[in-house]
Amino acid sequence: QQALRAIPTVTRAVDRGELPADCDANALLTTFRAPLFYRMVTTGEPIDEVLITRATQVALTAAHAGLLSA
Repeated sequence: QQALRAIPTVTRAVDRGELPADCDANALLTTFRAPLFYRMVTTGEPIDEVLITRATQVALTAAHAGLLSA
């Protein structure tokens, strides 16, 4: 349910032209969450600002490259 709440944010970014028109919101959110989930479940290391920044950069770069298109 948490992901469903974030979809409108991605949709607004698409509407503003900040993300490609064909960006798949679920794919973007999954790409962002994956490293956070991995760290939480697998390594148990803290989720810190560095990880969040890196996950954001990776997800946005993938979206702009067309890798997260619907």
